[in-house]
Amino acid sequence: MMLSNLNPFKRFPYRYGLILLLFLLSSGTVFSGQNNIDSSVQIKIILPQSSVINSDEYQLGEIAQFEGENILLLDKLTRIVIGRSPLPGRKLTVTRSLILSRLRAKGINVKHLVFPGSDSTSIQRAALKISGKDIEQVVLNHIRDTNKNLDLKPRLLAKTRDIFLPRGQVSYVITAKGKYKKEGGYRNYDVEFSIDGKPVRKVSVRTYLKIYKEVYVARDTIKRNQLIEESDLLKIRKNVDRMPREYVTDKNQLIGKISTRTINPSETIRGNTVATPPLVKSGDRIQIVYETPYLRLSAPGISLSKGRKGERIPVKNSDSKLVVFATVKTRNIVQVN
Repeated sequence: MMLSNLNPFKRFPYRYGLILLLFLLSSGTVFSGQNNIDSSVQIKIILPQSSVINSDEYQLGEIAQFEGENILLLDKLTRIVIGRSPLPGRKLTVTRSLILSRLRAKGINVKHLVFPGSDSTSIQRAALKISGKDIEQVVLNHIRDTNKNLDLKPRLLAKTRDIFLPRGQVSYVITAKGKYKKEGGYRNYDVEFSIDGKPVRKVSVRTYLKIYKEVYVARDTIKRNQLIEESDLLKIRKNVDRMPREYVTDKNQLIGKISTRTINPSETIRGNTVATPPLVKSGDRIQIVYETPYLRLSAPGISLSKGRKGERIPVKNSDSKLVVFATVKTRNIVQVN
């Protein structure tokens, strides 16, 4: 077989391949990516190292700079929302892939977009820092202002962290959590912060309130049903935050009363351990009175039970021997209703 009949491509494969490659490169059929895009339609997106955001959402124009000749496209890119801003004081990294994903979702042809600089940027929400010490101080001031007792010693049970709020006009409201039967003890307070009148953050502060008052204790043993005199009492200053609220701070509430049980020496005297002594005792001779606006009758009688002022007790008419119930008015007068 003669050489002239052979396929020329089989005889010179490398030479023809090289010639074909040079032809394609010279005709512009092969591209090297974004570098061959016409500069008149190309948009450069330059991401700075960091940006500060003021609103809840951030737009591309707030975190990037643009270079390009298509004014309409540049304006549209500027106003596209990329995502939600981080919490005040926090940072967030925004990547090139995230930006491209958001742009594709908005129908933007990303083939004409290039990122000549960094592929990511860090954004931070503009914030107003409120220190934990300032929060603690306003709570302590609130406790002192809302308690009449001057001998009050509040203390904090946990350290309050610093917080970051959006910028604006700051206001706050302090409220006590829960219902408490004691004057002192554990207290939790909520500090609710608002920006321009809109609530944005609530912080809880745990405290313990120590309250000191002058209370009365038994000087010596006070027996049950014993009439209490001033010499039986001793006034001392005591921490009352762990005591029941029935403690007594006025001696006039104790003198002349009788104890309902035995009170030990140095024991705090409470209001529910004393009672008013009865005006009438069982077997006392009394006057039974029946009275209307136009008539008043009275008869001698005998009390069949002890009774304090205002209590109804059974009494017996000494003349008729009838037993009726009457209200104690004084030491020797009861009234039939």
